Amino acid sequence: MGLRQPQRPTADEALQTLKDGNARFVAGKLEHPNHCEESRQSLATGQEPIATILSCADSRVPPVDIFDQGLGDLFVVRVAGNVIGDHTLGSIEYAVKHLHTPLVIVMGHSKCGAITAVASGVFLEGHIASIGPAIQTAIKDVKHLEGDLITNASKALARQISKKITESEPIIADMVKNGKVIITPAYYDIDSGVVRFLEP
Repeated sequence: MGLRQPQRPTADEALQTLKDGNARFVAGKLEHPNHCEESRQSLATGQEPIATILSCADSRVPPVDIFDQGLGDLFVVRVAGNVIGDHTLGSIEYAVKHLHTPLVIVMGHSKCGAITAVASGVFLEGHIASIGPAIQTAIKDVKHLEGDLITNASKALARQISKKITESEPIIADMVKNGKVIITPAYYDIDSGVVRFLEP
């Protein structure tokens, strides 16, 4: 349980840190970095997360644990189906613009309840209906593919949302164009614990 490091990583370095952390998670050899009292105290005056993670709110998908990170390491935005709206997009803008995270990961996952519900034709009532359109688009895009529909749709949704974030103006699109931030989709398999990074 070591103390956080002061240097800010590049997007590639941050990505490698997360890959290494996920490998530890899968192997059951967690280091639990930055969970010590010194880390907690060092964060009292500010934060410098190495990456922003947009993930599903599913209780089985906790990014800090999946990537074996600690306090202040990840700026995490969670919402059912890892879709975006003004609030989630604003949170990501804050992370890249003001906290200077060089990497944004949109992480879908296996056995996603939101995708399963939409694919099954379940009527979404109340405000939860707002997550439906993006998921319906992803499902439509992969219906012709072989393999598990939910898995394929989850990966397609992560790519779709990554693209929308990448093209979001004025803040994020300019930062991507200037090479200040990288947006990448990913897929987390609940059974194996493995995170696979996808091609956009």
